[in-house]
Amino acid sequence: MTALNSLRSYVLACALALAVVAMAVVGLMMLTIAYDVVVRFVFAAPTDWAYPLNSAGVLASTALALPYFYAKGQHISMDLIHRGLPPGARRVADVVTAAATAFLGVVLAVTAYRSMTVAIAGGLTGSGTFSIPLWIPDAVLFLSGVLLAVVAVLFPPPKDAEGLTAAVEGAPDAGTDARTADTDARTPSPAESAEVPSPQASPDPSSSTEPPSGTASETGSGTAEGEARS
Repeated sequence: MTALNSLRSYVLACALALAVVAMAVVGLMMLTIAYDVVVRFVFAAPTDWAYPLNSAGVLASTALALPYFYAKGQHISMDLIHRGLPPGARRVADVVTAAATAFLGVVLAVTAYRSMTVAIAGGLTGSGTFSIPLWIPDAVLFLSGVLLAVVAVLFPPPKDAEGLTAAVEGAPDAGTDARTADTDARTPSPAESAEVPSPQASPDPSSSTEPPSGTASETGSGTAEGEARS
């Protein structure tokens, strides 16, 4: 087990080194593209090497970073098939995925090796000022394919993927928490509701329907006085 862990550490270090090279290639592509844009539109002197150089850079940056991303589980993936399967079937699907990845690495390595031998034997080069030999991109694909196949065998899918998926799916929604907190802030507490007087607690004198005091006595006296005069 210790030897296997040491082998995994060595392979992961090699994959990380290729990923660092991929990042350096991306930085070089940024500089060359910016230079080509400036000289093209400012000085009207476009380069003839920016396009072939950056085409090879895209291929190299993608292929060199692939083994490390797979080993760390940071590549773009989809779980459409895994989501509806029980845990045992998910494990089988993970093994099938790892086998397919290893097969892809082998096919990539074999194809790139054949293309590399043809490019070296024929002395094939690219276009442009630098005339990049075509065996260099093929060598990048060969190295990436071999390392991808090794990584797919040594780094199987994690066993806690189901628990991680459940934790992510069961995480509370931040927007729902914010809306709940805002509703709680706007709703007064029972103590505050008791302190605030109700609008119907204090009667409005102008809207009272009771007759003023003394109205009935004054009416009665006025009627008696009228009968006495008559």
